[in-house]
This record gives sequence, structure tokens and C-alpha cells, in this order.
Amino acid sequence: MGLSRWWRERKFERAYRRSATADLKRIQLAYETKFKSAKEGHDIDTVMTAYMAECRLPDLRLETLRSRILRRKAERFGIEMPRDWWEHDDTHDLWYLTPDGRRHLRRRLTEERVWVVKQWFLVLVPVIALLIGFIGTLIGLLGIWRAP
Repeated sequence: MGLSRWWRERKFERAYRRSATADLKRIQLAYETKFKSAKEGHDIDTVMTAYMAECRLPDLRLETLRSRILRRKAERFGIEMPRDWWEHDDTHDLWYLTPDGRRHLRRRLTEERVWVVKQWFLVLVPVIALLIGFIGTLIGLLGIWRAP
């Protein structure tokens, strides 16, 4: 990913996150007085149902953003994501990872990271050992020549 694309993605994600959190704060302030004015259990249930319905879109937007970030990491490692890991919200037309899909994807990302570290370890250990041996040999040879 080029630097300009990375910067655009970062700006978009930051603006998207700010917008969703601003919506959640606005909704919270609007419903704060309604929660305080509700007297009985039925009133609280009605207000809570309306509050949850209004919070659905910002929550889905944040979840979509998290899923997008995980998808980008998975693409970088070449991990395929089956369709059953994803869920679609028809009313808002947003795709996001299911909790099970997110768990599977994070586990696969961790496995890929561990595999990459193991591969680097297998390559670098012999090279480092060879360099240390070479340096030791040079020190030994230089020590012998300077000894007399």
C-alpha cells in the first residue's frame, strides 16, 4: 500500500470513527433526560428499546470499521475469509465480521505471525552463528599474530 493510499485510509477511518462516536454522544445526551424521567419499568423498557434502536447504526459503523481493519491485516498475510464469517445488515447495508468470524480471523492472524517469526528465526540463526564464528576466528588470528 502506497503512502498516499495509507494516508487516505487513515484519514477516512479517523473521520468515520469520529462521526460514529459523535453520533453515540448525541444519542446519549438526547436520551439521558428520557431515562431520568421514566418512572416505571414499562417506561424504562420503552425508552431503552428506542435508545438501542437509535444506537444500532453508529454501533454497526464502528463494527464495520473494526472488521475493515482486520480484513486489511488478513489480506496482507494472504488469509482467506469465508462468507460465513461475515454478517450483513440489510437495513443499513453494512457488512461486518461475526463474533465467531472475528475470533477465527484473529487466531489465524496470530498463527501467521508466529509462522513468519519462525521462518525468520530459521534463516537468521545460522547466519548469526556463522558471523559470530567468523568474528571469533578473526579475533583468534589477530591475537596469534600479535602475540610474539
